[in-house]
Amino acid sequence: MTEFTKKLWITLGTLIAIVLILLAVYYVLPHLMPFFVALLFALLLEPLNQRLMTWFKIKRCFAVNITFFLFLGLTIVLSYFVIVKIVTELFNLVRTIHQNIPEIQEWFHHIHTEVQDIIKLLPPELTFQINNAYQNFTDRLAQLDLLTAIGSLTYSISTAIPYFFIITLIFFISLYLISINLIDIQNKFFSYFEPKSKEKLSVVLSELRVATIGFFQAQVILSSITYVMSLIGLFILDVKHAFAIALVVLIVDILPILGVGSALIPWATFSLASGDTFLAVGLVILFVIITVVRRIVEPKVLGDRIGLGTLPTLISIWVGFKLLGVAGVLIGPLLLILIKALIKAGVFPNKIKI
Repeated sequence: MTEFTKKLWITLGTLIAIVLILLAVYYVLPHLMPFFVALLFALLLEPLNQRLMTWFKIKRCFAVNITFFLFLGLTIVLSYFVIVKIVTELFNLVRTIHQNIPEIQEWFHHIHTEVQDIIKLLPPELTFQINNAYQNFTDRLAQLDLLTAIGSLTYSISTAIPYFFIITLIFFISLYLISINLIDIQNKFFSYFEPKSKEKLSVVLSELRVATIGFFQAQVILSSITYVMSLIGLFILDVKHAFAIALVVLIVDILPILGVGSALIPWATFSLASGDTFLAVGLVILFVIITVVRRIVEPKVLGDRIGLGTLPTLISIWVGFKLLGVAGVLIGPLLLILIKALIKAGVFPNKIKI
């Protein structure tokens, strides 16, 4: 019991320390975000640096310069694509929706009229609530001014450009400096620990690095698969603004619980009610294909890269989202990865012995 009590206090103390660290990170991290992201990308680029040094027998500074400028060039190309193509299509999509608001109102009015006979069979209180909710929705839809909202958003973005430019500049400078001095930073960090603690810390950090990098790689792979399949499907269905709509589908898919069905199924329903059977059937088929491919690929991608099961990962994403909002989508799995690393390093016991 004495040994068990000791391990229990160590475990509780570690958990309390983790919670305090997470709280500190939650409040301090926004101010350190450019440096944290730079460190993360430096760790992501480090394997490529090591391979270049091994393959071409070059010094670290040359390898870092190659990877840094390759990453910089890729970022510029992707940024140009996003700004010129996707953002332009998003603005056009919003303008199209704004122009068709009367038709959307008419469609909802038609649906509401069609189901009135069914609604009247319900209890009077429920009938009143449904009709009142419908009236409030149509009133808000009539008052919706997307062009004004887009204008305000454009103004906000334009005023934030100088700040964004400074943050971007700090990020790239930090990335370059961290990449050049990464080995020295690691050695300096480990020098503050005793040899006995250094071994466990090395295991924890190694597991965290591999799993965290793997987690982000998995998310990029899965998001890329969703975006490409959505884009190809929308092109086949001859949908306008395909790049922008595929991005909207991707954003909905990233959010916990929702998935691509939250975007494609209502759209298919609207298309069917509007008489566009071809588009409705095509969207349903696209939803089925994306869902099946994701269900086949996702466990393999997540399992290979972070060593976590799909169910624990889903639970951590959902709990993190409910507690911390959008940031919790990333923090939840990262916390699960940290606990797994601490168990492997022996900080937490694998089994409870009494």
